[in-house]
Amino acid sequence: MEFNLSFHQLSELVSHVGNPAAKTVLPVILLAVFAEILVIYLKGGRYPWRDTAVSAGVAIGHLITQAAAQGLIVGIFAATVYHYRLFTIDADLNHWPALIALFFLADFCFYWEHRSAHQIRVMWASHSVHHSVERLVLLAAARLSWTPVISAVFLFYLPLVWLGFSPVAVFGMASASLTYQIFVHTEVVPRIGWLEWVINTPSAHRVHHASNQEYLDKNYGGVLLIWDHLFGTYQAEREDIAIKFGLVHARSRPRNVVVIAYEELGQIIRDVAHAKSWRERWGRVFGPPGWAP
Repeated sequence: MEFNLSFHQLSELVSHVGNPAAKTVLPVILLAVFAEILVIYLKGGRYPWRDTAVSAGVAIGHLITQAAAQGLIVGIFAATVYHYRLFTIDADLNHWPALIALFFLADFCFYWEHRSAHQIRVMWASHSVHHSVERLVLLAAARLSWTPVISAVFLFYLPLVWLGFSPVAVFGMASASLTYQIFVHTEVVPRIGWLEWVINTPSAHRVHHASNQEYLDKNYGGVLLIWDHLFGTYQAEREDIAIKFGLVHARSRPRNVVVIAYEELGQIIRDVAHAKSWRERWGRVFGPPGWAP
């Protein structure tokens, strides 16, 4: 196989993908955080400083592990898949139709990745880190996993790379989506109503983070909610049900960032070790969270 990416190009690719879109809107994020804190106190509430500090600690670990894994994820998987692409599709500011198509396709991939992360336990082991927050504030969006390879998130975007979109464009669009999603992690913005037929909103995302039985496994959309409406996973926030955040079957309420990052993965390993059959081992890893024989 003649690989058509030089080492310099590969390094540039990894650096581009590792440069989240959030950096370009950092002042906006900080302003939004200060505004959220002000609104919470003006309403007589208390800001979860301690939980936010824990989220910050988890975020640091996420950045370190993500940086360590980027060479593997982008340099090997994505670059290799791109070598065998069907077409070459330029999706940038000079090619708007392709860029718009990439936006919809990447958001569609995110929907299924996100939905799978709630339905496949080994993926949930990573995603549950994010759902461990018990107050939904903007900075809670930074509580992300330390297991980027095990989470297998990148696999859901590889079909777009194989189709012909460059890894930089695909993972750059994914980063832009995650940046938008920072702003839906809040309790201070009321329900917007009709807008939820189209895009993800704070109200819709509060439902997604809720551990109430009525709200479980709903609203997986990243930027768009049209996929939830199409595939029957949309749920509106209800005035008669007070949202409870956090994990449904929380074994503990840890402040230790290492415990938060690896608790569910450790439990999977223990369950597999005590399993009595290969069927049970498979179910403990790839079945839905809470699966038992």
